[in-house]
Amino acid sequence: MYISGLIRKEFGRIKSDKRTLVLIFVIPIILIIIFGLTSGGGPTEFFDCAIISKDEIGYYSYADNQTKRYSAHDDTFIDIVEDECQSWGLIDSTHVENEEEYDDAIDDYIKLLKDETIDVFLVLKEDFSETIENQTDTTLIYYIDGSDLQAMKAIEVALKEPISLFKIEIEKTENFTVMMPYLEYEVPFWEAQVLNYALPIVLSMVIVGLIMNLTTLSIVSEGPLPRMMLTPTAKNEIILSKFVANTVIMLLQVTEIFIVSAIFGMYSLGSLVNLYLVLLMTGFSGISIGLFISAFSKTEQVANQMYIMMFITLVIFSGAFVPIESLPVVMQAIIYSLPLSHAIPLIGGITYKGLPIDSFHFLGLTLIAIGYLVVAYIFFRLKKVEV
Repeated sequence: MYISGLIRKEFGRIKSDKRTLVLIFVIPIILIIIFGLTSGGGPTEFFDCAIISKDEIGYYSYADNQTKRYSAHDDTFIDIVEDECQSWGLIDSTHVENEEEYDDAIDDYIKLLKDETIDVFLVLKEDFSETIENQTDTTLIYYIDGSDLQAMKAIEVALKEPISLFKIEIEKTENFTVMMPYLEYEVPFWEAQVLNYALPIVLSMVIVGLIMNLTTLSIVSEGPLPRMMLTPTAKNEIILSKFVANTVIMLLQVTEIFIVSAIFGMYSLGSLVNLYLVLLMTGFSGISIGLFISAFSKTEQVANQMYIMMFITLVIFSGAFVPIESLPVVMQAIIYSLPLSHAIPLIGGITYKGLPIDSFHFLGLTLIAIGYLVVAYIFFRLKKVEV
């Protein structure tokens, strides 16, 4: 009877904590619905590609002791990629007739790869058609962005589709050999690869998560409004002081993270100044969200619950685990109102590809920081004085 009474008492306590019950039962349903509306997610993904055909360049046949030039099947392969493949979209294709044209095409497509216009480009070798006619192994070369780990895992499976359709079309029974000479924009093997491949996700999550945790209780834990009745301090001065103080801490935190990462082998093709600016703006967004939570919450318990819910949302919908482009348009707009969806591609673009600061993502990060700070100030202004 004593145990049953304690159990009923505990159920009563749980029932009174309605906010936690909502988090426990509603949030999972929302997440499942969102994932259910998400397209893709299988072992393959969609690749925007380009194709270079060297099939018109003559090659020397040692068996016949002569240079051969034959290109009967390269256009068939290109047409299959363009018209029949479900996992491929052909952005561009080029036929080259000499090595100089080939080098120019490589340079052009590497630039498209860097700008993320394409995800991969394929090269059909000089003897592409000849190997098909001779019923020997055909080699297919591809170049892919080494900083996109998800694409690297999916490319081998995705290539089976155009190869299989092509083999059916030409009734080829011999194998295709798929070859990758090197990865574009990969972290060199002599660098700290584990650290550097995780860097965009880890840095942004650590900075936002920790600074949010610091500022979440900055307003609600002190209850400063009753003291305003005794002092001439204005509300805007209170929230400004908290923003400035937390900004100083954030500057120290970002600087520490930046220096320690550099000591342990941080790899960056781009400007370290740009990287530092992105980390600072990421920190500012974390401060603003933390102040928003603190200004909105009436108690410390509510603030802690909101922090946990907000941080989980930021992580899941950061774009690192769920491809943003595969979500419904409305969901994409919501995700782009969260800082990690901008911070992660900004850091990755600078470190892996040496790109300048992306104006869209940096502006988005700036607007998020300003927006949450303004909303925090509005909620703080509307707070009622309790004594």
